[in-house]
Amino acid sequence: MAQTVDIQGVDELLARGAQLVEVLPREEYDELHLPGATNLPLKELDSERAGQLDRERPVIVYCWDALCDMSPRAATRLAELGFEAYDYDLSKVDWMAHGRPMEGEAADRPTALTYVRHDVATCRIDDHAEDVRRQIESSPYGFALALADGVVLGRVRRSRLEGVPGDTCVERLMELGPSTTRPHTDPDELAGKLRRSGSSTAILTTPEAVLIGVVRTADLHR
Repeated sequence: MAQTVDIQGVDELLARGAQLVEVLPREEYDELHLPGATNLPLKELDSERAGQLDRERPVIVYCWDALCDMSPRAATRLAELGFEAYDYDLSKVDWMAHGRPMEGEAADRPTALTYVRHDVATCRIDDHAEDVRRQIESSPYGFALALADGVVLGRVRRSRLEGVPGDTCVERLMELGPSTTRPHTDPDELAGKLRRSGSSTAILTTPEAVLIGVVRTADLHR
């Protein structure tokens, strides 16, 4: 049977020399595909076309996202044909959501990642208010992001630190669950989202909530 892999599994398999195959229709492949991937649409996946693949190397297949069932069907078909087949079930959207590079006709179009900045202040939840206040004062933004192993847990605004004892822990001051955005988001879509919310800054994270950086509304409108 075919096995399911996540993006880390894909990286490990590619390091072993695996073949990467997109099973979406040709026009979708031509628009955007993972670097080095070949195209073998599910509707064309018969034993003859499968024979174009190297049986001595693992095969990773993918489609659009976790709701698309083309990749599990293709992986199962290849496994039945005797290949060491793997289904990257989160597929193309997951790859883009991690900010990974793409190839294809639309690969050069701007995304939120195009405008990312890495100068936002960060802290831990056990840091003290006085330390965080200094970090915010030396940054271009009025807040710091509270992280644990790179994962965004909350946001501490400058206004929340006013009049607070310097030894107060961040955990007591932070705003929980700030909105985040994936790096492949369309810039116009992101600008509209920020405008509607009245925000001037978007927080970019991976699907695992690991901080990538921030995007400013002012940069999106340039």
